[in-house]
Amino acid sequence: MAKTKTKQPTAIDVLILDYQLAELPSSQHRSGLAGLVLIIRWLQRQPEFQQKVENGAICRLTRLDDRGATLELNKTGLEILFDEIYAASPEEQERNQLLKNQRTKEVIQPLREEEKEETDPKTNKKKTKKVYIYPVVVPKGSFLSDSSYDSSSDGKNGLWIKLWRDMVWSILRGVPATRKPFEARTEGQYNEDAIKVWQQLIQPEEFTVDLPSTYFLGAQANNAENTPFKDRARFQFLLHFWLFTAQIYVPQFIDNEGNRNFVGYAIAIPDVAYLEWFCDELLDILSDRGVEKSGYRPRDCIVDLAIESALDTMKRLRDRLTQTIGEKTGIASTVFGIDVIHTEKQGNNIRLLNVTRIDPEEAMLDRYAQIRDNYWSPLFRKQRLLNLVNHSPWYSGFDSLLCTLPYELITENEYFQHDVREAFNHEESIMAEEIATVAEVNIEKLVFRLVENYVRRKLKAKYNLEWKEEWKLSEKSTSDQKEARNKLGYGDYAEKKAKIAKSAFLDVRSRTEKIDFINYFASSLCSVPQYMKSDDYVSLTKALYDDTDRIRTLTLLALSANS
Repeated sequence: MAKTKTKQPTAIDVLILDYQLAELPSSQHRSGLAGLVLIIRWLQRQPEFQQKVENGAICRLTRLDDRGATLELNKTGLEILFDEIYAASPEEQERNQLLKNQRTKEVIQPLREEEKEETDPKTNKKKTKKVYIYPVVVPKGSFLSDSSYDSSSDGKNGLWIKLWRDMVWSILRGVPATRKPFEARTEGQYNEDAIKVWQQLIQPEEFTVDLPSTYFLGAQANNAENTPFKDRARFQFLLHFWLFTAQIYVPQFIDNEGNRNFVGYAIAIPDVAYLEWFCDELLDILSDRGVEKSGYRPRDCIVDLAIESALDTMKRLRDRLTQTIGEKTGIASTVFGIDVIHTEKQGNNIRLLNVTRIDPEEAMLDRYAQIRDNYWSPLFRKQRLLNLVNHSPWYSGFDSLLCTLPYELITENEYFQHDVREAFNHEESIMAEEIATVAEVNIEKLVFRLVENYVRRKLKAKYNLEWKEEWKLSEKSTSDQKEARNKLGYGDYAEKKAKIAKSAFLDVRSRTEKIDFINYFASSLCSVPQYMKSDDYVSLTKALYDDTDRIRTLTLLALSANS
């Protein structure tokens, strides 16, 4: 019996990968295509890469426009790509304590021990402490470490590239076993990953591979219905590059004692709508980032809410678009939206805390810019941002915040008081805009004026104290001027005023029942003469009974501002 010959696949020396943004399944894939373009552009400017191209390597873009790109490469070109994105260097790092194996709890021996002299910032005394030196592998980050794009960088290390490296090592490669592509390249030549990907890419276009969370954040081996996560090989290839276009932020959390804590990373992934423009402008957006420090991080990366990272990224994109075109242009012409993945390493596990998305809204970006520029308190900004993205009135949710936090963080916090005054003076609630009636627009200011008048008149009646113009300070007043003002009697005035406002604040906060608050509002806050128009009086009285929670929230806010 004659043997049947198996047809051997045709050997492929050069691969053509054609991508259209519209065909890619997610924002991570579309950002990945942008990252691939940026990496290739970066390599083309490097003399070593140019030499390798002369020696036969193929890795070039044959098409790039706003709709997509076409890549031509051979096996050597793919290896060069992977050597670039997984480049790393061995370095040494100081540790204050001996490290232990998380699984066996055995002590990991350091390279050496050193004595280090430090000065205590409180006592100004010098002391010697022991530190342990351990070897570490540090990802390079390709063009992200260039001082042209990280203004704080010396060409190798900087604030922004360190933030990126920390995120990669903590989240994307948080499990040590996934760091092999980086670690192996520090020890010499390594191409196993590139060879594997090449074999996948030369298969038919429909060929699929497993989709691990190392490449696609949020992926699992199987979903709840036991269906495996799969992706086309040619699409998964792009997921090696999205981390070079994603923007990294660090959400902060203020606890009930006023301490600041950081919670994981918020990764803002642009859903690219116009590829060529995005790739042309992103590098300038990176170079415009601030270099002021907050601890060991860039100040501009710290956000009050994970979703704020999307707003900040879109604002930067819009600012750049306005700068290049010369007029204010809709952000929707650059990105479809921004996906935000808030994730944190907890022990040995990488936890997704939240996944959300914001689509371009010009009005929302304008309000965000005002919040970012005008408000000082992280607590106030966080709630204000929540209301912004939820399309809620600016004061919504503050009742819960004001009733659970220690009053010192509210009535004795100058930043919080400043923000409340700013809000009462300049904010217009979304509800008021929608209803668009004079009565609704004025309610917030009516409550603020009523509370302000109550505190002022109680201060006069009880302590015979009134505001004096000689106490007024300029915005750039010095500590000496403030001290001189206190000597003129302002200190006593401020102390007594805060006492009256605090007492009323605690009284209102303790009255959670509707009728209790209404009775207190009418009998106490309205116990002093209040001058208002009859229409305003009717509107306020109606709101007091029909929208009691709203009036109570506004009253608490007004009292905190007048403390």
